[in-house]
Amino acid sequence: LNARVMGVVARDEYRIEKILFESRPRFFVTALLFLPDAARFEPPYPGIIIPCGHSANGKGMAGYQRGAVLAAVNGMAALLYDPIDQGERLQVEGGKFGCNGHNRTGVIAALLGWNTATFRIWDGMRALDYLASRPEVDAKRLGCMGNSGGGTLTTYISALDGRVVSASPSCYISSLQQVCEKIGPQDAEQNLFGQLAFGLEHGGWLLLRAPAPTCVCAAQKDFFPIQGTRQTVSEVRSLYARLGAEDRIALVENDGPHGWAETLRLAAVRWMNRWLRQQGGELVVPPETETGLGDKESLVTEQGQVLKLPGARSVYDLMRDEAARLEAGRRGMDKQALRDAVRRCAGIRTLPELPAPDAVTKGTAPYAGGEIRRLALMQSGGLAVPAVFFKPTVPQGEAVLVVDGLGKSNAVAKVWALASEGHPVLAADLCGFGETGGMAHKFYGAENPDEELGVMAYLLGRSLVGMRAEDILSCARWLAGACGQKKVGLQAANWAVTPALHAAAVEPELFSAVGLSQEPDTWGGVVSKGAYHRFSDIVHGALREYDLEVLKSVFTNGFRLAFSRRKPNNNLLHSSF
Repeated sequence: LNARVMGVVARDEYRIEKILFESRPRFFVTALLFLPDAARFEPPYPGIIIPCGHSANGKGMAGYQRGAVLAAVNGMAALLYDPIDQGERLQVEGGKFGCNGHNRTGVIAALLGWNTATFRIWDGMRALDYLASRPEVDAKRLGCMGNSGGGTLTTYISALDGRVVSASPSCYISSLQQVCEKIGPQDAEQNLFGQLAFGLEHGGWLLLRAPAPTCVCAAQKDFFPIQGTRQTVSEVRSLYARLGAEDRIALVENDGPHGWAETLRLAAVRWMNRWLRQQGGELVVPPETETGLGDKESLVTEQGQVLKLPGARSVYDLMRDEAARLEAGRRGMDKQALRDAVRRCAGIRTLPELPAPDAVTKGTAPYAGGEIRRLALMQSGGLAVPAVFFKPTVPQGEAVLVVDGLGKSNAVAKVWALASEGHPVLAADLCGFGETGGMAHKFYGAENPDEELGVMAYLLGRSLVGMRAEDILSCARWLAGACGQKKVGLQAANWAVTPALHAAAVEPELFSAVGLSQEPDTWGGVVSKGAYHRFSDIVHGALREYDLEVLKSVFTNGFRLAFSRRKPNNNLLHSSF
């Protein structure tokens, strides 16, 4: 841990120590340790960690320090620490804080098979290690409480670390299904790959620690549905009752909006007092204005950011190290093993497993040399791929499938150039592009309309990249059949490049040529740069098996990559698209 006390501030009924420790080598964590008055309470004290919610100033937020103050004046030590991308732990100089920062981390972490929660849970466990190392703290009486994002981490840490005797997550526990329906999936650490698929609902986290004492705090006007909270606690309580421990699960509600209201803070501290100190009765409650230290006073480091410390490392440094390790382990994979890995990681079915789409014509129009058909290629489950089919009267070349990550209307020039030369052309909107784009809920930090789709697929253990690759395969097979050809050309641009590479990798015999343009960065490049990337353009854990650059070199080198670039000369195209 290499822990250091960087400063001490005395108060009448408690004292605060400014703590710096390393949860990983040179990966610094800043924290405030609130200790009871030794004249009133004899050590060793119970210890509580408080993960912060999504505040820009992290541990500097008065409401979170207030929880630590309440613990300390009632005889319990409390360690309030900064999460990554908050307070003194921004992971990129001048970077975004909170959810936006966590989501940027989450995209890269997912490529490695990790999650933002990977770092955040470990920080919490190391915070427990630090508390347990203090001579004033009883390592057998540890608790965890926190609000919002801190409620999420309280839920995780308390389920995964058996040292947590008493837990109180606030303004998080609800129902994952109801959260997704009401407000959509939330920040990256709340979205674990396949979580909905393997049935880990919010109640599952609580059951992982049953029958240990757990007090769920909730706000009735929260954006996390209170109905889901009540349902989940009711289900968990029934199991606790069967274990003869119904008194160890509780729900406390506040009639207000999302936030760690004083009512909920007091409920959490009262719960800790009961189970860690075996004390009942009334708490000592100082005036609500007693909230510890101000923003600047709460700084642990001299320059206010851990990355300015000598030798400091960020999450992006840690992920670059892991990417380099994985790359070294990937070398030497043969072509068939690589193809199998792509299919497995992205979840792409084989051609025989893909139901043939039913082409429904939505309208027709003539063009010089043939007919334009607007189609809906109906897939299983009632999903449709909107497409425009240019069918020449006398074909003069191979059929070409055109997909563009900005929608098929962005490919008008490319399509017309091919159609003018006599190629049969199908321009299609893959899942989440063009006509199928948009999202019901605004995803944190989302700059693109397919982010929510990508995260929902991720929660279901799927990849939007793999789903789009299947769309490409279905469209290519339909186009080949419609034109009486065995193979078709494939033209992909922008965010359609990644699924195109996957489609070509798993079914190369379906394509005679592959053309790529306006390509996004490779996944290895994203990790190397620590860059923002689109969540819908990733495959969970893919870098453990392959990178996009490898797919391009192994599976498309044998294809002819050039197509005509003749410009369009007919306004009819735009209305057809």
